Amino acid sequence: MLKKCLPLLLLCTAPVFAKPVLTVYTYDSFAADWGPGPKIKKAFEADCNCELKLVALEDGVSLLNRLRMEGKNSKADVVLGWITIC
Repeated sequence: MLKKCLPLLLLCTAPVFAKPVLTVYTYDSFAADWGPGPKIKKAFEADCNCELKLVALEDGVSLLNRLRMEGKNSKADVVLGWITIC
């Protein structure tokens, strides 16, 4: 009986051992291969032992619209952006 239940038990406990995921909404220029995002992602993941998921959006308007549409159901843990005031 135990041999039959063990695989099921292991399957149920798998999410406990999974790395936490931190979702960051940001600009595409930050997350691009040539931007600072990939290097920061690598260093952050090594430091916090988690997965950093960068969600790249075109610009500030797209970022804001996505947050407004998702509301309280947003998957973002962090929103990274900047505003230039002239």
